[in-house]
Amino acid sequence: MTNKLTINIKQVFNLALQYQNQKNFNEAKKLYKKLIRIEPNLIEAQYNLGVIYEETKNYDEAIKYYKKIIYLNPSFIYSYNNLGLIYNKLGKYKDSIEYLIKLKRINPKYVNAYNNLGTAYISLGRYEEAIENFISALNIDENNSNSIYNLIQALRFCIPKIKSPIVEISKELINLNKNINFEELLISKNNLSSFLKSAYFHKNKIKNLNLSHFIETQVYRQNTTDLNCLRHHNIFNKRKIIPKFCFGCFKVQIEPIDVLNLVKLYLIFDNFKFPQNNLRKCLIELRPGIKGVYKGIIYCSSIDEAEKVLKDLSPMLNQHLKYKSTIRRGCSEFYSVFPKFKTANNESNLMKYDDKWKKIEFEEDKNKHHKKTVLFNSLKGVSFSDLLIIDKWVYYASLIGDKSFEDLKLQITQSKYIDYKMTNQKEFRIKQFQK
Repeated sequence: MTNKLTINIKQVFNLALQYQNQKNFNEAKKLYKKLIRIEPNLIEAQYNLGVIYEETKNYDEAIKYYKKIIYLNPSFIYSYNNLGLIYNKLGKYKDSIEYLIKLKRINPKYVNAYNNLGTAYISLGRYEEAIENFISALNIDENNSNSIYNLIQALRFCIPKIKSPIVEISKELINLNKNINFEELLISKNNLSSFLKSAYFHKNKIKNLNLSHFIETQVYRQNTTDLNCLRHHNIFNKRKIIPKFCFGCFKVQIEPIDVLNLVKLYLIFDNFKFPQNNLRKCLIELRPGIKGVYKGIIYCSSIDEAEKVLKDLSPMLNQHLKYKSTIRRGCSEFYSVFPKFKTANNESNLMKYDDKWKKIEFEEDKNKHHKKTVLFNSLKGVSFSDLLIIDKWVYYASLIGDKSFEDLKLQITQSKYIDYKMTNQKEFRIKQFQK
């Protein structure tokens, strides 16, 4: 009789797992709960229920099942890891850290514990502890692409006193800025090329990094203001309305004529003293159907601020760059649905927020968890991340016939990510560059 029951439990579990893999979560849950009634200590069923609830964003139920598993089996590491991830998503960083530290103690060789713990520390602005954990993860698995990506990104904000080759290289890169006159780099192509070669000399001391997950193509200079853009884009994509916050967001958009001028703009953005330390970025345009090739964007909180920033910046831009500039509103993605939104000529022409949208925003926010993270200012100076991104700019330039990259005298590094993004739009980008 016992053997028959065991066989039935296994058959039901396999059927539940099949439903789960097919995303038929309701049927899977019914079967897992049936199994738990028969065998209350069946951890695999408890865990899969937790995974389903986590995947469907019912975090309270997921937490309940993961904690029950820990009660039944305190050494089941995956429950600790998943609790750490859920609490991080909910903005409960101290709880996240608590479970991930317990996980490290149970299994000191579990890479995800260090990587996820580092991510939780970043949310609290504790970059030194985050970097220490990413390095610990790489000491266990030197090819762990998530840890490499997170470490490279974290080093944009903090260079800790930790013995590590990549930390030492990052320190050398930041120090390069202290010994140069950046305006001389803008004046002379040879000086600019020599500076970049010196930066790449330091970067290339790090060998055999697994950079498969590093797909960034935009260089950011971050401040401490959270624009919460992901939330706004999610609402726009789902409900086709523009959130109220975005009506107060303006941007100065600068379009350099080629990649040489984009690199110069990157240096200007890094060294110019913006009055509000405005969030800014330099990028290559990869979004399908969006016009333009090279862009620099400065985010402002009013049209008056945008006009002042452009006025203050223009003398330097006019002296060293070939470009065109505009003041626009919000994000380009909004323009296809609301063409009038981008108009920012003067206050009287501005599209106004529709008060009917308040209810929609409230409905979207009602059941969402909006976590607050501690943001830090980016470090000034060239970073390891910046150089990896410039690699992609140079490769992009080579694909669209922009010969100015030759003045930078940098080796072309193929990027599979750029090849993928340029699928079906290479000709469009070539035409945009030739305009």
